[in-house]
Amino acid sequence: MKLDKNIKDKIDNYFQNITAEELCNIAVNKYGFKVNIDIEIDNQSFNVIEQNFYVSNTDNSIDVNTINSMPLAA
Repeated sequence: MKLDKNIKDKIDNYFQNITAEELCNIAVNKYGFKVNIDIEIDNQSFNVIEQNFYVSNTDNSIDVNTINSMPLAA
């Protein structure tokens, strides 16, 4: 789904102006998320996740101008 600029700006603005505590309260009280306070995270190290992007080495595009390249439906 592609968002238009107006909707994207509204979403970005919403998340820039809400605290983590407010977001947690909305998730719990409005959407029924469960809070698990039994997790011990003090004095533990965490790994940082990196973004990876997939780039294909082959061209998987379909030429719609020729009927031979179009897959046939069953």
